[in-house]
Amino acid sequence: MLHDIRVIELSGPETMMAGRILGDLGADVIVVEPPGGAAGRRLDPFLDDTPGLDRSLTWHALNRGKRGITLDLGTADGRALLEALGRSAALLLETADRKATAPRADVTLPASTVRCRITPFLSTGPKRDYVASDLIVTAATGVPGITGTPERPPLFYPVPQAMMEAGAEAAIASLAALSARDVDGLGQDIEVPARLAGMMSALSVPIVVPANNPELQRTPARQRLAGVTLPGIFACKDGFVLVSFAFGQAFGRLTQRLMQWAVEQNCLEARLGAVDWSTAPQQAEKGSLTAEDLRATVDAIASLCRRHTKDEFGAEARKRGLLAAPLMDMRDIAQSPQYRERGLWSSPVAVGAEGRTVDDPARFAQFSNYTIDVARPAPTLSQHTAEILKTELGLSSAEVQALFVHGII
Repeated sequence: MLHDIRVIELSGPETMMAGRILGDLGADVIVVEPPGGAAGRRLDPFLDDTPGLDRSLTWHALNRGKRGITLDLGTADGRALLEALGRSAALLLETADRKATAPRADVTLPASTVRCRITPFLSTGPKRDYVASDLIVTAATGVPGITGTPERPPLFYPVPQAMMEAGAEAAIASLAALSARDVDGLGQDIEVPARLAGMMSALSVPIVVPANNPELQRTPARQRLAGVTLPGIFACKDGFVLVSFAFGQAFGRLTQRLMQWAVEQNCLEARLGAVDWSTAPQQAEKGSLTAEDLRATVDAIASLCRRHTKDEFGAEARKRGLLAAPLMDMRDIAQSPQYRERGLWSSPVAVGAEGRTVDDPARFAQFSNYTIDVARPAPTLSQHTAEILKTELGLSSAEVQALFVHGII
């Protein structure tokens, strides 16, 4: 798809996902790190829980398919080399250094080059001078405020999320700018605030909640009828399952099937199984479906879930066409027959100096006319520096050695 596109990625935690997506689509991505290694190399988890610059599984997951080079952009020589390399690039990916107002990389690029910069907040907004981390940006999206239960603090993501959201949005914005470049031959200057990207993951919630429409409800399901909370997650024999109580003409029949299963399992009385669940909100408002009825229904579904394992529940949900599914942990995902059948996993990828192999998701999308291929594992520190400086910029071995001796690479 993008085989004629070269991307220069000035590596930061926020750029890695963008570079990975573009690389998966066929772009030649050259990731530029400082001589001491990019910050992404210090992100956990690490292979065997042992830290090291080439042992970060996050780094390996988000930088596969790229070539790696080290440059000290704090020096004139480092910036000159970047400018020379940038003359062959269609896109430069970069990130702000903790603040949206941090200076950009001081390099001059052709007018046809697209520059995409990921910032924590909008560089012209009121939070432009905030010193940010992924935790701060995620909190500023408001999304954690709608997670968890009222009696506990908000839940935060187990992995850095704002940087992932921002990276994905940066890839989309870059593709749009490259498409426009095909028409007019001009590059564009793109800014992707991580806070805005993170807010988009919550869809309309950050917009409607400040307007109290609807009023924020901090419940795991964010759904209540007749004052009764309808949970979205239930315990089962070996973990948890997700069950959606959906109403209306489009989805009510799915809830009807769930209730019928509960009746068959003697968990729910037949009277409640016969309720027209497509109109449950209207019945609750009129009082014909009471809070006691709803509590009994929730208890029945909880009892139903406790009788089954995740696999049993998932199989029955598929068979009956329910809006329900097991909550999968990493072991479940790795062993999923569906994911294996769909070719989710690539051939094992080597990680670390000792050559240990790990399974790696093969693709983020499946196309009819293009196959995402794992061309190469993530680069080790400075792995392709000499190759790129010699073949792309025409430097001699002696010049490359001099750059290394003086700490430029």
